[in-house]
Amino acid sequence: MNRKQREAARLQSEARQQSRSVALARSQAQRAQREALLKNVLARTPVRPGAWAPPAAREILAARAPRLLDGRYRKPCLRLLELPAVRPIQDWVPRGKSGSTLFRSLAAHLLAKYPVPAIVWNAFHDDHPERLVGLATHVAAGHSLYDYVRRHFEVPLTRKMCHELLATSADHGLVDAIRRVQARAAGIDPRFFEVWRTTRYAQQIGTTADETFWFTVLEWFGKMPMLDHAEIAPLCDYLDQRRREDASFAMKGRSALALLRAMREWHGNLTKEKAIAGKIFRASGFLPARYAELRREARGVIKELWEIEEVLTAKALAEESRRMGHCVYSYAWRIEKGDISIWSVQMEDGQGETGRWHMVTVEVRNDLRRIVQAKGRFNRSITPKELQVIRRWANQNNLVMCLGSGG
Repeated sequence: MNRKQREAARLQSEARQQSRSVALARSQAQRAQREALLKNVLARTPVRPGAWAPPAAREILAARAPRLLDGRYRKPCLRLLELPAVRPIQDWVPRGKSGSTLFRSLAAHLLAKYPVPAIVWNAFHDDHPERLVGLATHVAAGHSLYDYVRRHFEVPLTRKMCHELLATSADHGLVDAIRRVQARAAGIDPRFFEVWRTTRYAQQIGTTADETFWFTVLEWFGKMPMLDHAEIAPLCDYLDQRRREDASFAMKGRSALALLRAMREWHGNLTKEKAIAGKIFRASGFLPARYAELRREARGVIKELWEIEEVLTAKALAEESRRMGHCVYSYAWRIEKGDISIWSVQMEDGQGETGRWHMVTVEVRNDLRRIVQAKGRFNRSITPKELQVIRRWANQNNLVMCLGSGG
């Protein structure tokens, strides 16, 4: 090869390299623009219950998939339609018959450049759109879930956990699927998980520091297979209190016996605490209720009077905690913030001699209008009769039951 040929080859190589650099820069700019637009959308005010899709999209859905106009899919569809699409909705050809299948078909058409595991689209149905929808769009664009978790996601997941998450059945919510993957990694048995998943620590996504701490709690539970499952919820409340008092609190080196002893001592002191004595909480706005029910026994038909009333003072909350043998008093700070409301379910059997019984304590997430916990004395699971009464009250107040298994 002579000098001229070498020079021509060099110039061609430089041209190709420059062309690749330009293409890469254009691709990075488009990705940055897309991510900025997505961040803008996710930072907007949360979807209002009465909000709905643009007229053109609404007409297309009404004509091609009227099931998606149902209340259950309204908010997920609006979240979906606000995102920058890779294909116009006018070109969408629905697949499937059920609402969930149709929604996934629509989501894949609007966002997916490559096939996406069905569990990913459940991000639009969960309660953390600002975190989960970003995850879904990242995966739908063909990027690595593990890469997103490392850079943007609060929950610590390994490559193996990310793989297991994407292989999880779409019958689970995305947050629930994430918790299942964490529980398996921590060595938690299924029965333990069914109890833990009903706690507020499993049902919400916290900060990176919170999520890292609670995974160490899961790992600690995994090493304590003989721990009574009834201790899980009150122990989590105690650990949450300790960590709020001391940010450096850690699970390393903690023995079960010492933690349980400290938890019971803390629980005993809750009712003596004076920090918020006399405090009156702001009412949630949900309605109390009184229901008359009949119970058949050998001696005849017994009339029961059930009452569900909101706990609105610190004194009443302390009495509920002492009477029911659980740590609901530790929720006082969350009630003050307006995050939750606590309700006492009581029953009077109409016989006069037995009096009034405190049956169940109910926790409601006010912003989500969800009943997230309902426990009897000493954290026992609720009975079918109690569930029937609570469900009747939930329907009256347009609340959703999210109690998990075992009440």
